[in-house]
Amino acid sequence: MRSTVTAWFGVALLFPGISLSQRIPLSLPDALGLARERAAAVVAATGRVEEARARLLPAARRFRENPVVELTGGRRQAGETYTDLEVAVSQGFEPAARRRARAAGAGAALEVAEAELADVRRVYLGEVSAAFQRTLAAQERLRLGAQAEKLAGGLLATAERRYQMGETTALELNRVRIAAARVRAERSAAEGERLAAGGGLRALLGMGPGEALAVAGSPRELPAFQLEPLLDRIAERPDLQALAAAVRQAEAEVRMGETLARPDFGLRTGYQREEGADVVSAGVAVSLPVFQRGQEEQSAGRARAAALRGQLEAARRSAAAEVRAAFEAYQSRVQAIEELERTALPAVDDNEALAQRSFEVGEINLGELLVIRQEILETRRSHLNLLLEARLAAAELETRAGVKP
Repeated sequence: MRSTVTAWFGVALLFPGISLSQRIPLSLPDALGLARERAAAVVAATGRVEEARARLLPAARRFRENPVVELTGGRRQAGETYTDLEVAVSQGFEPAARRRARAAGAGAALEVAEAELADVRRVYLGEVSAAFQRTLAAQERLRLGAQAEKLAGGLLATAERRYQMGETTALELNRVRIAAARVRAERSAAEGERLAAGGGLRALLGMGPGEALAVAGSPRELPAFQLEPLLDRIAERPDLQALAAAVRQAEAEVRMGETLARPDFGLRTGYQREEGADVVSAGVAVSLPVFQRGQEEQSAGRARAAALRGQLEAARRSAAAEVRAAFEAYQSRVQAIEELERTALPAVDDNEALAQRSFEVGEINLGELLVIRQEILETRRSHLNLLLEARLAAAELETRAGVKP
């Protein structure tokens, strides 16, 4: 909590025209929660789930056909005048196995839609996580730029005072002025980068133009991963679950085709009045599956199921390879950061203080101080860039492994 508050006050210092009430910093969980609510792609996929769910209940109905009522009548005269009337009611039935196959297909279709929704959310939240990390890094770069600008301004004031006192040359003063101008330009570029990164995150979150955006967090906090648990989670990846459900849907189509080789039947009952006589009748209608035996449905379903099984197996192998590659990429970046933090950054902190003290006592001149400060700034920027690359690699690894953010 303390680190979040500290980070927020750092943002407020960078943007003095913005009050705390105007700009609410978003943590990564906050941004992901907002994305779940506003994502247009997720909303569209949710609609497909509801559509598939609406088809589930009709597929399991016992009666697929409506009852048929037939009514005929007429008058005839054969010596006497008769009014003939016939009323019949019929209802068709289908085999129970066909109804079960249809329900299984509809259930599998619902599973496909739900898995596709989860996969859309997985990919989308991965994009939001990456955009958040870019915005956070851009915010940190702007902070470094503000610090460098402050130091450059102080050094310029010192150089101008020394020049007026005749303690330095015009050449050294110009070098300091050039360095200060370059630092100001780099800070302006960092501000543009922050605005661009924030705009990308704002678009992903579906935020309006009037909504303020700031992010909170530390780019130095890196997650730890183990390869084997990540590989074990691949089976839960939504895109693979969608393919598995599609295989079950194709298998249900095959079973549906097989039931078409079985006869349908129907019941019929009627009342007839002919030549003054009342006749009540009942009957059974049975279809003869001689020509249409579900051949097309079976062959198409088997071909589709075989293709989907191959696609699923290939997708599993590809997912495992992706996770391994993403894990290795992340680990290499973490190792680079550890090396920099172990050897370079402590020396950078020492050199900053030593260089300033050496300059004040006259051991080094302005040019040497400028070179040292530039090296310090470049090292810190390199560290921040490595942190960004590592956090982007972590987001990519979580997305590839199907880890729910």
